[in-house]
Amino acid sequence: MSIRPAIFVAALIPLLASNAAAQLLSSPLSFTVSAGPAIPIGDTSDGLNTGFSIGGALDLRVPLIPIGARVEGTYARYGAKGLSGGGISSNGTDLGANANLVFWIPTAVPLPVHPYFTAGPSYSRLQLNANQGNNSLSSHENHWGFNAGGGMDVWLGLLTVRVDARYKRISTDNATFQSVPVTLGLRF
Repeated sequence: MSIRPAIFVAALIPLLASNAAAQLLSSPLSFTVSAGPAIPIGDTSDGLNTGFSIGGALDLRVPLIPIGARVEGTYARYGAKGLSGGGISSNGTDLGANANLVFWIPTAVPLPVHPYFTAGPSYSRLQLNANQGNNSLSSHENHWGFNAGGGMDVWLGLLTVRVDARYKRISTDNATFQSVPVTLGLRF
């Protein structure tokens, strides 16, 4: 073994050891705030443009156990398609909550990148709003559905960054609302 690889390995040992200690000593509860694009898919994309999503999550994860729980609150807003003329502005919103199980993928050695899969039931208040001058119209429905996806937590010392992508499906009375929110978050 030459001197350069040995120096590289020697430099990695304290980083991995401190990361492992941080994981073992971390609190089982953490909070994440996130934001990113919300992409409508399927029939939903026929009427709505890509919008934005913001949210917060509370994770319960016991160290050394790969399965935990996550409760999330989310808000997404989408612009409506085909209403650009006549002074009409319209949008759709999704105010929802998710109750998920999370499976953090175990690694042979503690790494600063920790991937996971997540899935669970979703509850959403789907709303359509339209405005033209002083006139406005709003309609909403509350429905259950599910979400499933994955992501990764990246430990950067005291700061943890989360990247997450989901498939979310809410069945309404007349249709199915489908979207893929892709978010970047900070975990505390």
